[in-house]
Amino acid sequence: MNVKSLLLGSAAAVAAASGAQAADPVVVIEPVAANYVEVCDTFGAGYFYIPGTETCLDIGGYVRFQVSALSKTTPQWAAGQPGTWDVFTKAQIDIASKTETELGVLTGVIKMNAEAHSAGGSGTTFGLDQTYLALGGFQAGYFQSYWDEGLVGEIDDLSGNTKFNSMRYVFTGDGFVAGLSLDALTASQVGYTGDPDLARIGVSGRVGFQAGGIGFKVDGGYDTFNEDGSVRAMTTLALGPGQLDLGASWASGWNAYANTFDDWFDSYPFAGAPAPNSIYAEWQLAAGYALDVTDKFTITPAIQWTSVNIPTASNKSFYTFGALFDYEIVDGLSAKVNFDYADLPDSYFKDDTWGGWFRLQRDF
Repeated sequence: MNVKSLLLGSAAAVAAASGAQAADPVVVIEPVAANYVEVCDTFGAGYFYIPGTETCLDIGGYVRFQVSALSKTTPQWAAGQPGTWDVFTKAQIDIASKTETELGVLTGVIKMNAEAHSAGGSGTTFGLDQTYLALGGFQAGYFQSYWDEGLVGEIDDLSGNTKFNSMRYVFTGDGFVAGLSLDALTASQVGYTGDPDLARIGVSGRVGFQAGGIGFKVDGGYDTFNEDGSVRAMTTLALGPGQLDLGASWASGWNAYANTFDDWFDSYPFAGAPAPNSIYAEWQLAAGYALDVTDKFTITPAIQWTSVNIPTASNKSFYTFGALFDYEIVDGLSAKVNFDYADLPDSYFKDDTWGGWFRLQRDF
């Protein structure tokens, strides 16, 4: 009797357990989707992790369409033909990588662009704009120097060559910046047509600070081949509904960092030079005010005075006036119109110069 009761009890328990298990819902585990791109917010917007690494990557650039015009047949265009207009389209791709290391942020940058021109027979060009590596405050490669920076607006021209193969160290902290660079100068930058292998070194640097709406910086550059240099000071002030920029530069002689009037569009080739590489801007003063009319529309009037050193004659001076109109159509797309007028020395030019351009640009 006990055995029978035990068997019946065991069977009932098994049946109850089976019924309970049958009542449990069936759980289906979905496969986890592969995360191919992970946002990296360590270095700001736009960066993402390269899969399988701790390196963050950012891809940006712009597409630009521009129509330019000039009232005179001189200065010459880049292709050397006396045109007074040009239509061109430009594409710029910027790639930046950053990784946190025990010695600071490791950076690598590649910038490339291509242009298609309709005037001057220049056609389509493609080239490397900049490329460099950096670790902490150290930077080495082919990149724009401090001299590339300018004032608000589009007419200031307070420097000469601005891009070199360089090694630079920069210290920054609490709004203060100090940088020193060794620049490998090319033969054309120093005006030398002899031995292309001859060492040509430039030394440049900056000291500056930024505090609130006030900024001030001094740039210096010394061309060891020509044994002359340039000094430039620029200040930025938040003033009213906009920003006021002031700048001044001085050159001790013709050198790689001085304005020697060899830019391809807004340049002024002073005739009658006694020898190549002899005319340069000795003194320059410039000012511009960016007036924020609305959140999307800015008007920037600007002016510059230039004193040109001519070895066989006294200095000649002239003024350049301009105005830039900048409108943001939508986020990432802007339209700009720029006008400028140069009151050139009558002894070197029969007429003054009017110029301008219209630009559409999509930034990403």
